[in-house]
Amino acid sequence: MKQFLLKSKILRNGDELFLYVESDDSDELERFANKLSLELPHSIFLHETNVIVVDEMTDGSFVLAEESKPDIPFCPKCLGEVMDKSNENYYNVFHECEVCGYSVEGEKKSYKENFVSLAKSISDGLVVEVNTFYGKYFVGMLGKKCNGVDFDIISYALSTVAHYTNATNSEIVAMGAIEKPLIKLKTNIKFKMDFEDITNELIRFKLSDDLVLHLLLSELNKLGINLIFITKEKLPFDVKFDLVKYKKESEPIEVVVSDNHIAIVKGEKGLPYNNLENKTLIPHIGAFFSVIKEHSLLDKTVVGVNISKEYHNDILVYSKKFGTIEYLSFAFNFSSIKDVLDSIISTNETGNKLVENFKNKFPQHFETISAIVFDEKDFNVYKLWGIVSIILGYSKEKDLAASAKILEESAASFLGTKGPRIDYKLKSIENKVYLDPLMTIRTAMSFKLAQVDQLTLSYGVIESFVEFVSTSCDEIKEEMKSDAVVVTGSLLENRHLFSKLSKEVSVNHKLYFNKELPVDGKNILYGGNELF
Repeated sequence: MKQFLLKSKILRNGDELFLYVESDDSDELERFANKLSLELPHSIFLHETNVIVVDEMTDGSFVLAEESKPDIPFCPKCLGEVMDKSNENYYNVFHECEVCGYSVEGEKKSYKENFVSLAKSISDGLVVEVNTFYGKYFVGMLGKKCNGVDFDIISYALSTVAHYTNATNSEIVAMGAIEKPLIKLKTNIKFKMDFEDITNELIRFKLSDDLVLHLLLSELNKLGINLIFITKEKLPFDVKFDLVKYKKESEPIEVVVSDNHIAIVKGEKGLPYNNLENKTLIPHIGAFFSVIKEHSLLDKTVVGVNISKEYHNDILVYSKKFGTIEYLSFAFNFSSIKDVLDSIISTNETGNKLVENFKNKFPQHFETISAIVFDEKDFNVYKLWGIVSIILGYSKEKDLAASAKILEESAASFLGTKGPRIDYKLKSIENKVYLDPLMTIRTAMSFKLAQVDQLTLSYGVIESFVEFVSTSCDEIKEEMKSDAVVVTGSLLENRHLFSKLSKEVSVNHKLYFNKELPVDGKNILYGGNELF
C-alpha cells in the first residue's frame, strides 16, 4: 500500500481472506486494482477472487506472524526485476521482497557470469553440486550420469512439460502456481541410462522454485537445454556451486491434481503456514480429523475414507452427535499365497474350480507363487493389490508394497477409458463389516484366465476400487445423512485413483482433501487431542 494513497486492512474468516481498501480518489482505487490484478500470483491455495463495493471499512485486522511466513519461491514482481536488464537487481540471486524469499543475505549485484559459466559446465555433461535456498542438490543433463538414483526433472517452461509428458491442463496450471509443486507424470522422453530406458516411466516434474535454479535454467535455455535432473542423492560431481548459504533444508511439496481438487502428497516448502514445530505426532486417524478442522466441518456428519499405503485402511463416520465410528474396515490377514489360495478353495465349489483351472493353466507359475510367504504386520488395500500382482504374475517380489507398485505402474500406462469390473464385496465378522479380499482376488484371477492384458486388468483393479468407495459413500449418505466426505492417505498419490475419485464422489457429495498438510498420517502433526 506504500505505492498508493489508500487506507487498507486485512481480515481473515476461515478460508476467506478479505482486503479492504478505502480512498476518496476513484482513479487511485482503479490504479491499485489494476496493479493487484497484474501482480497477484496464481496459487494452488487460491481458488477464486472477486471484488465488491462495501459501505464502510470493517473493524478488526489480521496480521501474519513473521515466524509463520511461508517459504515460497520468487513472486512475479521480484522475478520481473531480476530478469530486467535495466533493473538494479538484474541477475541478483539474493533479491527478495516482503512476500517471497528466504531471508538469506548476500552481496547485491549481478551474478550473470556465474550462471553463464555454470550452464556451460552442465551443457558439457558435467554434474554440479549446487546450493539452493532450501538445500543442497546435484544437477546435470539427463542421461547416464543420473543412472541408478532417484531424481526429479526441472523444466524451463510449462510448454516443455506439456510436450514431454501426459500432463493434463489442470496439472499444467497447478505446476505454474507460485508454490511450484512437484507433480508425478508419465514421460515420453527418449533417452537411455545404461541398460534402463525411462520412456513411459512416472517421474516428478517441476519448474524452477528458487532464483538459483531459475537463473541456471534461463542460461541453459539459451544453450538449447530445457530439462535437467535434480537429486538429493550424492553423486560424483565435477563443479561445486555454493554461492548461497541456506539456513535450513526444506522439502518441496508434491501434489496430485484433478480437474476439481488438489491434494498435497508430501513436503512442506510452499505450504501457507510453515509452523509445524512443537506439535504431537498422531496416528493415521489424525489425517482425517486434521482435514475436518481445515474445512471447519466439526458440526457436520462427515464420512472419512482412509486409504494409506502403510497404515490401516477404513471408512469412518464422524458426527458431533455420536462421535466417531468405524463403519467399514479393510483389514485382513494372510500368511502366504498358499494361505490365500487355500482360503479361496474352501469358500465354495466355484472357488475350488477357479484355483484348479488357474493351476492347470499356469502350472509352473502356480508352483512358484505357492512358496511365497509374507512378513507383514498390517494388511490393507495396497497390500491386497500386492497379492493380486503376485498371483497374476506381474511381480516376482514377495514384498507386497513392491508388488503393488508394479500393478500401479501398469495401470498408469493404460491408455484406455475402462477396465474390467473387479469385485470389492463386504463380509460381516462378529457384527463388524470388513472388505472381503478373496472376492477381489478371485475376480482378478478369472480375468487373468480370460487373457485380459496386464495394463487393462491392473487399471480395472484400481478403477473398481474407486467405484466401490463411491458407492459406499452413497450408501452411508442414504443411511446416516452425511454432509461431506473426507479422503486421506498416500494412495491419493495415484493419479488415476485421485482423478477418478474426485470425479465420482463429487457427483453426490461435498468432497474434501487436505489443504495444507500431506495426505498421510505419518506426516500429519497436530497440536491437540480434543477431537478424540
